[in-house]
Amino acid sequence: MVSKQTSKRASIKGFIKIFLLFAIVASFTALVIHVCVNYLPKKEPEQSQNQEPEPEPEPEPEPEPVIPEINFQPTIDAWVNSVGGKKGVMVYDIDLNKIVGEYNVDTKFATASLYKLYVVYHGYRLVQKGEWDRNAVANGRGNTILECLDAAIRSSDSGCAEPLWSKIGQSHLNDVVNYEFGMMSVTVSSLSATTREIKDMMMMFYNHTEITDESLIAVMKDSFLNQPVTTYNWRQGLPSGFSAAAKVYNKVGWNYSPDAGAWTIYDDAAIVEFPAENRHFVVVVMSSYVPYQQIARFGSEFEAAYHAGITAAASADSASGSQN
Repeated sequence: MVSKQTSKRASIKGFIKIFLLFAIVASFTALVIHVCVNYLPKKEPEQSQNQEPEPEPEPEPEPEPVIPEINFQPTIDAWVNSVGGKKGVMVYDIDLNKIVGEYNVDTKFATASLYKLYVVYHGYRLVQKGEWDRNAVANGRGNTILECLDAAIRSSDSGCAEPLWSKIGQSHLNDVVNYEFGMMSVTVSSLSATTREIKDMMMMFYNHTEITDESLIAVMKDSFLNQPVTTYNWRQGLPSGFSAAAKVYNKVGWNYSPDAGAWTIYDDAAIVEFPAENRHFVVVVMSSYVPYQQIARFGSEFEAAYHAGITAAASADSASGSQN
């Protein structure tokens, strides 16, 4: 029979063994937890199906290119003071939507053939709207309406503008210009206008908001840009003063008096484009007793001022960039 003392020793030994086993298991478990927490890679929590993903940050917008403003007022002032006669000059920066030089812009001048700008633009509108058939005969020479719209700008003395004007009606055209074009001070039939009013008309051709037919736009642009020498040189004024670096879309109107030996009227309205810099201007010169050679000289001086302004702006940008 086992004594009580022996049984007690056995119980103590058993307890010690159990305690040691628990201690070993606890130590091992603690070691595993330590390794898992500190050394194993952590798994990112899965996104809930209903959770919106974080939005991607939007890229910074590209800064708008800075269009340099060129002040043509000194060029205009110098030219005006160098020639006699009556003058009106306006330079309008299309890209900046502002006047950048002017002289005598609200004085009325005889328009000569510049009145055809109003006739032709409205004629294109009527063709665009289907109210005029572009292939219908327009005059006694057998020209179609589209041919006459082209020729009235391209060669001016084509015998086309007058029949188109009659077809529209002179008083009706006045109403169209006043109430549809929004040019309340213009009376086309008076054959007079200011340089400001002609600038507004050239802007209508530039924007051609109501004329969207690409075939009409192509004819319109070409008739302003490519005017061959016929009986007269329709590009002897402003266009002849520019180099090949510019495209000059112009319409001229003049009257030469052999008795006076003078150009009693010389008007030139142009949209001038510099393709290399993608810059655009309206340039209008209206005059009385100013020869076309002086109008051409203004074109040359305008272009020289333009290039000088572009160079100065580029130099200023370069200096600013080097300081930054």
